[in-house]
Amino acid sequence: MGRKHSGIEAQILRAAETIFSERGYQATTLDDLAVAAKISRATFYSYFPSKEELLRRMYRQVISTTQSNIERIANEDLPAPEKLRRIVRFLVSHLAAHKPLMQVFFSELLSLPSTMSRSVTQANRAFCAVIERVVEEGVRTGVFIPLHPKRFTYMLLGACNWMHRWYRPGGEWTPDMIADEIIRIVESGCLQQQTETDAAVLLREMRALREEVKQMRVSGRQDQKQVQRSANHATKSVKRGERNRGPSPAKMPAK
Repeated sequence: MGRKHSGIEAQILRAAETIFSERGYQATTLDDLAVAAKISRATFYSYFPSKEELLRRMYRQVISTTQSNIERIANEDLPAPEKLRRIVRFLVSHLAAHKPLMQVFFSELLSLPSTMSRSVTQANRAFCAVIERVVEEGVRTGVFIPLHPKRFTYMLLGACNWMHRWYRPGGEWTPDMIADEIIRIVESGCLQQQTETDAAVLLREMRALREEVKQMRVSGRQDQKQVQRSANHATKSVKRGERNRGPSPAKMPAK
């Protein structure tokens, strides 16, 4: 009986995720939900007292899952950059695997009752605070450049969360591909450049070699000019010596 109850509840939640993401919460009726979940209205009420409670359950599900996973990653004994990479990978993969649910989460905040809306806002702040803590750790240990943790966290979440608008499951862009690209862009801007890449080393060595060849060419030209000046000086000295000695004495005729 318990398994059957859980199965029908999950069935209703999956149907709600799909229909809310396609039509919107406000435009969806209980009859729509019942048809999508393949149940009667009476059965729906035996699991959820209202459509509003169904929406609350969906928000609690997202908050509980994401918060627990982010906290787990942040508390692992890992360097800050690796924690941030794992956070990005989790966010991207979770959104890709639960796109309809996440689309509802980001799109229906205004449909929540005031008490639930305040709870979601507080949960979001707690969620951001965990990531901010990881960023602060990276800045403190010197592996990140001086960043404003809250601003950086908002920018990072914006890059990940906006996926619900453009990601297409089964498309050419896989979750791993998207996560790798976000990580590459983020790290090229926030990590201290402590080591040179192979390409950077090669470029630096080529520049040094080019400068050395240039100096050798300059030095060679200078040596040639010095040799020419010395030859010219020797020639002038010989001519001056000949002028000082006067005409050569006449040779005696042979007897």
